[in-house]
Amino acid sequence: MRRRPPPPTDDLTKRFGTVCPVCGSSLGVDEPEIDEESDRFVRPPSFRLEVGAADKQNQHRHPWRVTMLAGNFPPAESTGPRFNPHDVEFVYLLCGDGHVFPDETPAFRAGAHRGGDARQRVDDFNMVAAVGSPASGKTYLLIRTLSQNLDILTHTDDDDDVGRIRSRELSPLEALPTANRVEHFNETRYSGTAIAPTSTGNASYPSGIMEEEFPDALHAIQALIEKTVLDGRRRAEDWGTGFRQPLVLRTDSDDHRTWTGVADLPGELFMPNAVNRREAGKLSAFDALVWVVDPAVAPRAMDWIAVDPGTDEQAQLDGSLRPGTSGPAGTDVVRINREQIQDTIGRRITVIDGPFARNEGRALQMLVAVSKCDLIHAALSKSGLHLTDLGTPGQVQRGAARYLSFALNRWMKELAGADPDAARLFGYLRGSANAAASGRRLRIEQVARGLLDHYSQEAEFWKLLHWGTDSHIKIQATSNAELPQQIRVPTLDEHLDSARRPGSAGEFLIRDLVMSTVGCGIAYALNQETALLRMQQEPWIELRFFLCSPLTTVPVAVDNLHLKPLDPRDRFPPVDDRAAGLTQLLLALLERARR
Repeated sequence: MRRRPPPPTDDLTKRFGTVCPVCGSSLGVDEPEIDEESDRFVRPPSFRLEVGAADKQNQHRHPWRVTMLAGNFPPAESTGPRFNPHDVEFVYLLCGDGHVFPDETPAFRAGAHRGGDARQRVDDFNMVAAVGSPASGKTYLLIRTLSQNLDILTHTDDDDDVGRIRSRELSPLEALPTANRVEHFNETRYSGTAIAPTSTGNASYPSGIMEEEFPDALHAIQALIEKTVLDGRRRAEDWGTGFRQPLVLRTDSDDHRTWTGVADLPGELFMPNAVNRREAGKLSAFDALVWVVDPAVAPRAMDWIAVDPGTDEQAQLDGSLRPGTSGPAGTDVVRINREQIQDTIGRRITVIDGPFARNEGRALQMLVAVSKCDLIHAALSKSGLHLTDLGTPGQVQRGAARYLSFALNRWMKELAGADPDAARLFGYLRGSANAAASGRRLRIEQVARGLLDHYSQEAEFWKLLHWGTDSHIKIQATSNAELPQQIRVPTLDEHLDSARRPGSAGEFLIRDLVMSTVGCGIAYALNQETALLRMQQEPWIELRFFLCSPLTTVPVAVDNLHLKPLDPRDRFPPVDDRAAGLTQLLLALLERARR
């Protein structure tokens, strides 16, 4: 095999590093080890893919050129349409397993910006995995979350805001997974067509994306791999199938550029008989995990879900479980099977040598998103439900109190800071230096009970998770160890403003603290008490909860493919319609991007 000359003066290593953040394969000019016996690379190297403007005379197909960034092999390029090196719109960097990164974007430097530096760079990678049981609402939740706006809508100050997080335009190939999901979400809005299950097939992987967009370029890459890599034929067939292409956000904050990739993973991946265990094995190196918990499959859900008397019960349940999935097996069987997957995910999060547990010195952000909160909102408004009715007696109260205890403990050990309002609440819960532990427990129980009482009012519950308006909470004292408390939960804009303070990343902000306390209580009631208690005992887990309703209204199944709002006056929201729980979740996802 011909050796590559010294690396070019290109600054790929400075701009992207040498290791793919998604799968750990070679990235850029990192040359893989060579097997001495065969004189071949032991693993596939990285590739550069250059794409030209669409050819109107050739069915609007794009010309392309592929260059292997190791060895000294001539590039492969399209002939129909013919590739022109002087007419390139986008240049992509493909890791050794095909994950797409933006190398250069000349198309963004047209017109008045022509001649500017089109090279992209990444100062920090931020990898996030999203898991949930089948039909947990995960894909709806992710696409709505990634479409949220972090700007302060009521901001009237024209001064520059260095803490602002600004999104960068994605190049077409890296934007494709997100664009496809947005299109499917819009189909739900316009025609009621439900989003299909998260694919376990090839379409979500780099090889499937390349097969769809640039099949000839894919075959050229496979031919180069077969010729230059040890066990080349198998490696060529497997290229781009190891880990799916994430949903990407590229952001700037104070000139610091962060690439965030969110892997939308099917719940079946975590079952004992999963096909692609190698994919699950990559998760221990990720920065954050979004665990989507589905209220509709919880064991006691049928005790509190408010079934509309004018609607077929099966159709209403299928609307939350996914149209057409219950079939002849019946709703109960479907719910039990999905509950098993949800419980398995919870158990495996902290098990030693599981897909997530690690002890490398850097904490894992565990973001628990309780989805389909429209079901809980409907129950609060229609049946007079109290939040403590969701689980077994004492379960919701226990979960809320344990989260307050967990957060207080981290604050007292200086593992996390707090904004002024959260710090004031922590100070009350802690008490004086010589306060008895029993008094502290009573104050924690008092605040947990007061928050649950307040947010059992359906209007206040919806203000917290959806509207993002402020709330004033009054909590009475019931023992000598307690004092009456007043907590103001700020508006979403005030929350975003607090998050822009330098050093606020990783702090407990009062709006997050209140939502997490209520959310933890609800998640306990959804049969996750044991798993969450284990997480609260792990020092390497930073745990937060988010109450979310991606569709904002209870859906009902029309047939085996379509949904509609249960309330005929309602509409499914635009994908970027602001919702407090989703916006707070996005801010947490981008914690590494905040400066």
